[in-house]
Amino acid sequence: MRGLCFPVATSETQDPGMLALRGDLAASFSVLAELGYAGAELMIRDVKALSVREIARMAHDHGLVIPAVSTGQCRKEDGLQLCSPDSTLRRRSVDRTKEVLDFAAELGAIVNIGALRGTLPDRALGVESLVELLAHSPRIAVEPQCKWVSNWIHTVDDALELIRECGGLSILFDVYHAELEEPSVPAAMVMAGERISWVQFSDSNRKAPGWGHWNFTEYERMLTAVGYQGYVSVECLPWPSAREAAAQAVRWLKRPSAREE
Repeated sequence: MRGLCFPVATSETQDPGMLALRGDLAASFSVLAELGYAGAELMIRDVKALSVREIARMAHDHGLVIPAVSTGQCRKEDGLQLCSPDSTLRRRSVDRTKEVLDFAAELGAIVNIGALRGTLPDRALGVESLVELLAHSPRIAVEPQCKWVSNWIHTVDDALELIRECGGLSILFDVYHAELEEPSVPAAMVMAGERISWVQFSDSNRKAPGWGHWNFTEYERMLTAVGYQGYVSVECLPWPSAREAAAQAVRWLKRPSAREE
């Protein structure tokens, strides 16, 4: 099993429904280190409220890496949208994302864009925003999401079409959304191929791996086949608590039988 990460919410976020460890950041890092995780995926809202150097120091002290920063709370808590028809809101959204890109660059992390891309009616505005952001930094991964979350970019094929329009985006491959939207998850992984820069796991019921019925060994085999060498983040329901979900994911994904199946 490749290196595992788990989402950790930073201090300026307020959403109690986040799929992440919440609370004191050092305490969250300590939990992940104790459980045997390799790193953390940061879930942020406003990086101006954060000290990137202090976060990097805390992660290092706990032997963790921070390979990715996710932006969903910018949409969920502040209503930002990269494709908003409101030019003022769109400008705020692009500027906030540039701040996140600068923050992530200091950590050597990619920036994941899912819900932040916003809700159509005007795809051209979203493309325009992404082109501007890519000129600022190429370290952006777009996440195909199911139709209940977003009204555009549901599949890898949709993401590849967006990449043809925008240029250098990469793909966040979330198996939960892929299982809901793709005719074949292995085929979608092959289609995404070297464009995959981040991967998220959860089980069929959105709980931690092993509490549903999906075959994570097969996902691992396909990721290896397409040459993915990065980390996997477990983005799952914090059930019965985030810590217990994180512990379950490690037990299941690193069990000896998983390497033999």
